Amino acid sequence: MTHQTTTETTTETTISGGVTTDDGVRDSAPAEAERARVLAVCRSNWEYRGIDDASVREMLAELSEHLEEAAAAGRSPEDVVGTDVPGFAASWARARTPLHLRVLRMAALIPFALGVLLLLTHLIDRTLTLPVEAPRIAFYAVIIAVGVTLELRRGSLGFVRWLLVGVIGIGFAQLTTWLAGDDVLFHLPLWATLLLMLPGMPYAYGDIRAKKAAAAAAE
Repeated sequence: MTHQTTTETTTETTISGGVTTDDGVRDSAPAEAERARVLAVCRSNWEYRGIDDASVREMLAELSEHLEEAAAAGRSPEDVVGTDVPGFAASWARARTPLHLRVLRMAALIPFALGVLLLLTHLIDRTLTLPVEAPRIAFYAVIIAVGVTLELRRGSLGFVRWLLVGVIGIGFAQLTTWLAGDDVLFHLPLWATLLLMLPGMPYAYGDIRAKKAAAAAAE
């Protein structure tokens, strides 16, 4: 006697915005979980950047509406915010910040970034007094100008883009050497370097906390 056993299998097909099972019922749990993750990351980022509660709620409502519209059209949250959610949140936060606050932030962070670069040079050269030449000034100016511009537009540069900015800065430094020479213009003491960093420290600390909070929300 031959016994035939029939095994029923359930086939799940993943589609954009959810999962469809063999009975035709669409499971939207994965898409909803991803939308919730995006909103949580953005909320943490905006709160640690000091945006008031009313604005945070308004921004979350607007973002949630965009995500729901995208889901209804069969698109994923990544199509709305991109692959870098913290970068998206940072960019939107800066766009919503009043102009005078953005100017104040940049006025503090530009010398901070310059101070960090100079401090690294102090450490590499193992000197308390740093000689400053025209090529060095050109290099730092390009790094700061390009870095701040891209940071404002994107929110986060990443290692590869910072490396590209560094290459551009080196090119301008070489050009300055050819045009103006490399004579020492003045000497910068370590205390002056630390003084440059002082105004931007609260902003830098706030950004670090925002990134940590966003990373925790993404887990």
